Amino acid sequence: MNITKLKHVHFMGIGGSAISGVALMCQEEGFTVSGCDLDTDTAYLGKVKKSIKRIFSGHDKNHLINADLLVVSPSVLFRNENHPEVMEANKRKILLTWEEFLGKYLHKKKQVICIAGTHGKSTTTAMSGLLFEKANFDPSVIIGAKVKEWEGNFRMGAGDVFITEADEFFDNFLHYYPEVIILNNIEFDHPDYFKSEKDILRSFEKFVKHLVGKKILIVNQDSIGIKRLFALLGSRFLKTISVYGYSLEQNPKVKLQFSAKVTINRKISQDTFFSIKSDKLHLSDDYHLSIPGEYNVANASGVIILSKLFEIKNNNIKSVLKNFRGVGRRLELIGEKNGIKVFDDYAHHPTAIKVTLEALRQKYFKNRIWAVVELHSYSRTKALLNNYKGVFEEADKVIVGPIFKARDNKSFGVTGKDVVNKSGHKDAIYLEDLEIILGTLKNNSKKGDIIIVMGAGSSYKWAREILAKITES
Repeated sequence: MNITKLKHVHFMGIGGSAISGVALMCQEEGFTVSGCDLDTDTAYLGKVKKSIKRIFSGHDKNHLINADLLVVSPSVLFRNENHPEVMEANKRKILLTWEEFLGKYLHKKKQVICIAGTHGKSTTTAMSGLLFEKANFDPSVIIGAKVKEWEGNFRMGAGDVFITEADEFFDNFLHYYPEVIILNNIEFDHPDYFKSEKDILRSFEKFVKHLVGKKILIVNQDSIGIKRLFALLGSRFLKTISVYGYSLEQNPKVKLQFSAKVTINRKISQDTFFSIKSDKLHLSDDYHLSIPGEYNVANASGVIILSKLFEIKNNNIKSVLKNFRGVGRRLELIGEKNGIKVFDDYAHHPTAIKVTLEALRQKYFKNRIWAVVELHSYSRTKALLNNYKGVFEEADKVIVGPIFKARDNKSFGVTGKDVVNKSGHKDAIYLEDLEIILGTLKNNSKKGDIIIVMGAGSSYKWAREILAKITES
C-alpha cells in the first residue's frame, strides 16, 4: 500500500484508548476517516465524534464501500477474525492493525521514541511529550490516555520526533522501529496471549532488537523482569546499543556503566521531592514532582535521562515535572459530593493496584480509603491470583466487583471471591452486582472518605455512577 494512494481509512473499534487518537491523527494528515464500534459510549469517543462525522454502531462490510484501508484494534482480531468487515478487508487485502498503520505511515520519516513496559507507559509518555513540547521539538505523540493539556490522547506536531506508547499485547510494538526506548519494567501480563513469562520476555527481546539509528535503551534497573531480559539479549548484543539506567534501590538488580542513583528526599501529600545523580551522565540535581507515588518518581527518572540525552535544558525538565498533573484515568479525581471524593484509575494488574493505593495513601494519609476493584479478564485473574496477597494493604475497605471478561470466552473457574480470599485483607468483600456495590457505598460512606474505582473495563462508568449515587437523598 502506498500512502499517496490512500484517501479513505476506516477504523474498526474506533472507541479504543489509542486507536481513537490514531484515527484523529489520520484525519489531521488529510485522509477521509470513518469508524465503527460495538460500544458507542467509551471514554474516548466523545472527542472522536466531534471531529469524525461518520461513526457507525456495530460491524457491517458496507462500512468499507469506497474505503481504501481498514484499520482495526488488535483485540478485534484476537477475539474473532470472522467479522464481516475483517473478512471483506482480507479479501481486498486492505487490512492493518492500528499499530501497523502507525508504524508504516505516521512514523514515516520520524525519529521515533517508544515508551514500553508493563506499568507506567501512559504517564511516562505524557511526561516525555510535554517536555519535548516545552523544549520546542514540536513532537507528535500518541498515548493510551487523555492528556489535559492536549484535550485528548494525541498531539500532532511538525517536528521530526514522534513519541509513542508501545504496548506489548499481541506483539503490537513489533510494528515500530524506534531510535530510543524507555523500558519502565517487565512483569508477566496478558495471559490470554502470552502463555508464560518466557513468552513475554521473548517479545520484549524482539522489540529491543528493533532499535535503529541512535539505538538508545533507557531502563529501570530495579526490575527483575528487565534483568531477565538482559540475560536473553546477551552481552554481545548489548554492546551494540547505548544502555542507560536509573535505580531507586541501594543494590540495583541490573548493573550498568551509565547509571543514575535516584533518592526520594521528601513526600508531602501529592508532592514528592527527589534527587538524581550520576557522574557518568553528568546528572546532579533535585526535582519536584507534583503527583504522588514512588513509581511516578521512577517514571520521571527515565524521562530525565531521555531529556539529558536530547540536551533539553534542566529548567525545562524541572518546570514540566513540577507542573505535571498526571493523565486521564490515573488517580483522576472525577468529583466530590457530600465531602466524599471519588477517583477513577486504570490499574488492573495487582502491582499497579498496589502502588496506586500507596500513592493515594501518600496523598490522603488520614482519610478512610475505599478501594472498588473491577478485575480485568478471567484469564488474568486466574494467572495472577497469587499476586494479590497484600495488594490492598493501604485501603481501609475493599469491594471486589464482577470480573470484566475482556477477550475471554470462559471463566477459568475464578471469581472475585478468590481474590478477596487471596488478598488477606481484613475488610475486603466480594459483591457480584454493581447495584449492590452502589447501595453499599451509599449507605456506608461518609464525609471525608476517599473512594477509588480501579479497572480497565467498565469501571470508569462505575466511578461516575458511584459519584451520582452518593449524592442521592
